[in-house]
Amino acid sequence: MNRSRHIYTAYSLDELLQLIRESDSLAFDDLYRRTWKKLYVHAFQKLRDEDLAKDIVQEVFVDFWNKRQLRDIQRVEAYLMRAVKFKVIDRFRKKDFIVEEIEDFAEVLANSEFSDSKLLDDELNTLLNYWISRLPNKRKEIFLLRYEEGLSTEEIGKLLNISTKTVQNQILNATTFLRSLMHKILFLFFLFFFGS
Repeated sequence: MNRSRHIYTAYSLDELLQLIRESDSLAFDDLYRRTWKKLYVHAFQKLRDEDLAKDIVQEVFVDFWNKRQLRDIQRVEAYLMRAVKFKVIDRFRKKDFIVEEIEDFAEVLANSEFSDSKLLDDELNTLLNYWISRLPNKRKEIFLLRYEEGLSTEEIGKLLNISTKTVQNQILNATTFLRSLMHKILFLFFLFFFGS
C-alpha cells in the first residue's frame, strides 16, 4: 500500500519498525529523520569528533536497514542507541595502541624520581617520536620540516608546491593531535600519584 510522506509522522517509532520490516523505505527515512540528532549527540559527547560521530551514526543506520527483518528488535530507539554505544566502544578499542603507550609512559613517570630528568626526557622523546610516526605521511613530513628543519610555513609551501594555508592546517592538525595525547599523559600521571 502506498503512503504519502506526511502520514508517517503519525506513527510511533515502534510502528515505523513494523513498516521497515516490510522494506518500507519511506518509513526508514522518517525514522532516520526523527532519531538521527539524538544518536549523533550521544556519539559526539563520547568522541568529541563531529565527523567520526556522523560516520558512526551512518554506519548504525546502514546496519539497521540491512538487518531490518530481525524479529528480536523490540524498541527501535533503544536498539539504535545501543548500536551507537557499541560502535563508539569499538572505535576506542581501535585506539588502544595509543592508550597503552600513554599508560606505559605515565607508569614510568610515576615510578621515577623527579630528579632523574634524563630518564623522563628519553622516555618522552621516544613516545613523541612514536606518535609523530603515526601521523599521516604528508602531515608528518610537514611537521618535521617545520619543527626539525626549522622551515617557515612559506618555505614548506614552496618546497612541497602547496599553499601556505594547507601547510598551516596540517601543522595545526598535527599539533592538536599531539597536544591531546599529552593531556592524557598528564591526566594519567595525576591518577598514578593522587588517585585512590
